[in-house]
Amino acid sequence: MTDSDLAILHGYRLPKGADPLELAASLRAMAEPIRTKLELKEIARFATGILDEADLEGTKRPASVIFDAISAQAEHVAAIMAGEHNCPTVTLGLALTDDPVSGDLMALAFHSHEEYARGIDDLGVAEYFPYWDEEATGESRPMGVGATEWGARGIIWERALRGTDPDDPTGMFRIEFGSPLPGVDLLTRADEILAEIPDLETRIHHALHTLATEQEFESPAEAMAFMASMPAHQQRIANALRPITLSDLAGGER
Repeated sequence: MTDSDLAILHGYRLPKGADPLELAASLRAMAEPIRTKLELKEIARFATGILDEADLEGTKRPASVIFDAISAQAEHVAAIMAGEHNCPTVTLGLALTDDPVSGDLMALAFHSHEEYARGIDDLGVAEYFPYWDEEATGESRPMGVGATEWGARGIIWERALRGTDPDDPTGMFRIEFGSPLPGVDLLTRADEILAEIPDLETRIHHALHTLATEQEFESPAEAMAFMASMPAHQQRIANALRPITLSDLAGGER
């Protein structure tokens, strides 16, 4: 019987004779544009936050917003890597091991964005081969996988893992695709960042959420009064937020 705590959500089995270096090259070509897109979205999110904060405070928008956004994202990533919080990064990682009985190569993928999972599936370089304890998790196995086959998967993964933690494995061949830190080349990609700026409705929703989470109430009456004032806050925010243009990103307020 396999360990009830064993959970492999992004596990794969490679075809017979698969070359890890060829696999790495294929995955790198797939991962790079995905990582770039995710990174552009992150910088756009930080840039939007900086510009919206200025709008809501009634101050002049900064002229160096892309630089400020890249700096903010770099600080954010540094905090993630220091273990201060667990927000997702934009990277893809892979750890390879083998099943000592069959000799099959097994892979664990590490990412926080489904774009990478879809990219791996679209490449067709490996068979999606997850496993978890259905009773312990309350989650059913994938459609089309029988109970006997599912149980055999757990045994295969236990053999391949050799006792290491699947969430932080040791003794495996590791491949990391991309850096979690933003690249300085983003300074010249204002048009691509602009394309990832959230729409006004999303910006208003985010500002409202931030306002709500910052509140401290001393009584239920205060909390009720604040909730009653939310439509007015929403209108105030909607009136304050201005469109974000390429000139706002690339050179600040003209």
